[in-house]
Order: sequence, then C-alpha cells, then structure tokens
Amino acid sequence: MKPMRRRTILRGLGASLALPFLESLAWANHGKVATSAPIRCGTLLFANGVNLDEWWAKGQGKEIELSKTLSPLNDFRGQFSYLRGLHVYNNTSGAHTPLFTNFLSGGTIKPGSTPDVAVSVDQVMARAVGKQTPLPSMVLGVEPAEHGIRGNSPGIYYATISWSSSTTPIPPEIYPRAAFDRLFDTGAMLRERSVLDVVLEQSKSVRGNLDYQDGQKLDEFMTSVREIEQRLDLATKEERLEGWQPSISAPDMKRPPKDTPQDVRQHMKLMLDLIVLAWQMDKTRIATLLFNRDVSHMQFGFLEGVSNSTLHSISHHKRDPEKLTSYQRINQYHVEQLAYVMGKMSRIDEGNGTTLLDNSMILFGSNMLNGDIHDGRDLPLILAGGGGGKLKSGLNLDYSKRAEPEQRLCNLHLSLAQNMGVPMDSFGDSIGPLTEVLKV
Repeated sequence: MKPMRRRTILRGLGASLALPFLESLAWANHGKVATSAPIRCGTLLFANGVNLDEWWAKGQGKEIELSKTLSPLNDFRGQFSYLRGLHVYNNTSGAHTPLFTNFLSGGTIKPGSTPDVAVSVDQVMARAVGKQTPLPSMVLGVEPAEHGIRGNSPGIYYATISWSSSTTPIPPEIYPRAAFDRLFDTGAMLRERSVLDVVLEQSKSVRGNLDYQDGQKLDEFMTSVREIEQRLDLATKEERLEGWQPSISAPDMKRPPKDTPQDVRQHMKLMLDLIVLAWQMDKTRIATLLFNRDVSHMQFGFLEGVSNSTLHSISHHKRDPEKLTSYQRINQYHVEQLAYVMGKMSRIDEGNGTTLLDNSMILFGSNMLNGDIHDGRDLPLILAGGGGGKLKSGLNLDYSKRAEPEQRLCNLHLSLAQNMGVPMDSFGDSIGPLTEVLKV
C-alpha cells in the first residue's frame, strides 16, 4: 500500500444536502417549531492601515455620519458599530512583525525562526462549534502566502492570522476552486473515509508496541481522526431531518476556474461569495479572509486615481498628497467589499424574520492604524451584523481614553467567542468581555 499523506486525509470535508427552511412546514418536525438559525462569525482583514484623514465616524445609530472612506456603509447605518482605541500591540513599532499574525490571538510573538505565537480565537470557536458542521472553519486569502524566513522571522507571520496551536499556523487558501471543492466534493470525501478506516486499523495494530509517551501521541492522533470521521459522516448525509434548515440545498454558484483570478476584484468577490455560500448552507460557521498579506505587494491601479505602486509602498505616504489620495481610495475599496457582503447577507432569509446578516458577526478592519508609522495602538475596526439578536449595533465606541487593560482587542475576541457559545471566561490578555457590544 502506498504511504498516506496527512494532506490527503485532511483535505476537503464536503457538503451535506438539506431541504430549505419553510416556516409553513415547521409543524412537520414532529410537532415542534423549528429552532433558530445558528450564529456565524467571520473576520475580514486588510493590511497596512488607513488614511486617517478619511477614517472617522460622528454620532451613532441610523444617524451616524461617515467619512468618505466609510461612505459605502451608509445604507447599513444601524447594522454595524464603529470601534476605535483597541489594540493588540500597545506601541508604535519599528517593524511589522508584532502587528499582523497575532491579530486574532493577542499572543506575544516569540523571537527566532520557528513559528511560535498563540492559538487564534477563530480556531477556538471552530473547536467549539465546528463539530456541528462539515468544516470547522474556512481560512481564506487573496494574496499568496510567504514562506521561509523574512528578515529574522518566519515568512508565515506576514501571511496568516489563524493558528490552530501556538506553533501551527494555518496558511490561507487562495484558490477559489480549492475552497469550493472543500465544501462540495463529496466523492473525494467518500474516498477519504476509506483512507481514514485504514489509518485507524493500522494505528490499532501498532498501539501495543509503543511506550507511554508515544502511546499518548497516538491516542491524540486517533481522536483527531475520529473527529474527522464524524465530520465526514455529517458532510455526506443527504438531509437534515429536524431543526432549522439552511435556505438552499445546493450551491447557487458555479465551480470556480482552476487557476487563481488575475483580477483582484474578481478574486475578492469570489472569496466573499464562498464565505456567504458556506454560511448560508451551514457548511461552516467560522471564516477568516485576508484581503492582502502584511507588507502587501498588491496593486490597485485599476481604481481611478490610484497609483500602480504596491499597497505597502503607498501606506508609507510621508503625507505626500498623491499617495494619500491613493491610500484613501484603496481603503474605501476594502470598505466596499464589506458593504457588498453585508448587502448579500441581508437578502438571505433564514426564517423567523431574520436574515443571514442578522445571524452573523463580522469583524472588519486593519491590523494597524497609520501604516506610515506602523501604529498599532488604535486599530480601525467595524463590527457588523446582529449576532443572532445578541449583538448591539449602531454604536460609536472609542476606548482610547480608557485604562490600557480595557483597550485590549482580546476583550472583543472574548465577547464574540462567548456569543458563539464558547464556554470561556478569558482569552489571550483579556480582562473580560466588552459589555457594550453585547445585549444582556
């Protein structure tokens, strides 16, 4: 028998087909009213900060006044909150390293060439709610990841914010087709189920020849294999027989082309569409999308009035008017992507008078404030969605004048994790949840 690769075992965890939710047929569930839709949580991050001149909000609620950069959100006033004054790294650093890969963990990045940070909150959530869906989480990107060593640090620090453990970064999937196939290639899943059966059988045969430490390692491995088996069983079921039902039973988009799109606009839209589709069909409830990696080489010359220089170069504007204009327009383009996905989600009916946007939480923003000086003390953030009716919206919150412990981004991560049903009292360097953003 050919050796089995770990990648083969862990690759796609496919789709389950389900009847759409029909409120008029709720009685068919053995006389019980269907339960509400699950809560989803996503992070949409762009790199290299913002043009401060055009990143502001005044007032709150449906009357909130938005800057030019945030103007694409005008139609969604009252459905998001504007946050300032939160940080991961409370300093203006000389380098990018402390300001990106730990965005979702708050972990202190250890020096050296070996990756060592902390588990990210998306993966904490995935472990808690991922057993209920075919995929625990989706980790997507648009710009290719860096590998090897950059300076004195692992290149992956500049390419991901998702960590399954302190030493295990998750490189984002940048190929739309690969992401699509992980959701819907049930044939591959059935083949992988056969591989898993062989893996378990082989593991049992060697168990008696191992010492205690190796036996523990094998037990942990077998537990993870059984968890994958359970997800494969879930993914290949033909229907859900009770409870809430997704609004569609088959993908409403075509399988993407094999290669990555050469047009950034098309690439970003495809990745956002995949997240919405995965959430709509309840294939996963946790998703992360990086529009660009840190020290981004992405170019936005397709935007009117924008230089064809790299995003990273433009972010070091030194108050140059031309660069500031390009910087602002690129920031606005990223906000337009948030508006696009919010609009799409707001049109998806999930029963009981709610939409997919009502039942989701989206953390959007950048890993630093002013890219010119790598300012990480005051992150530009938007928190969108209703969180299943538990997330307050229309807020304009500034934590910059509060005590430093109240400014920690991990307090927000903890709040969102608790709203996802994760039983935890702390996360990273948090001191407690942000009570302002959640309804009691």
